[in-house]
Amino acid sequence: MRRADGGEALVDLGALASGVLWGLLLMVAAALTLGVLDFWFPPEPQAEAARTLIVQGVAAALAGARSTWLAGRGGFMHGLAAGVGLVAAVTVIIGIFRDLPGILGLARGLAVGAGAGALAGVAAVSLGRR
Repeated sequence: MRRADGGEALVDLGALASGVLWGLLLMVAAALTLGVLDFWFPPEPQAEAARTLIVQGVAAALAGARSTWLAGRGGFMHGLAAGVGLVAAVTVIIGIFRDLPGILGLARGLAVGAGAGALAGVAAVSLGRR
């Protein structure tokens, strides 16, 4: 994506949107699968919270890798932005249907999303150069 002055933009918004949407699709599939499993085998509250963070981390990694792969550059920035964008989008969706998480839960989710997305973005740039 080009800026108005002809230079490269810092973040490719199309690639970022694609990564966040892929991450949301993974979150929907995981929510359906885990919902059925929770119905048959109810988990402990601590296990459910830990599993939610794991699913968010995997989805953020997918979002970061996808956005970096499409942009072809800026792995850390694209991955970080995609991970944070995914967790923010999921928080808004959860807030519509249920209660918003507390500030500590939101900070934990954003940290997991940012870390997993940035790590996957850096890995996607490194794998794309071969």
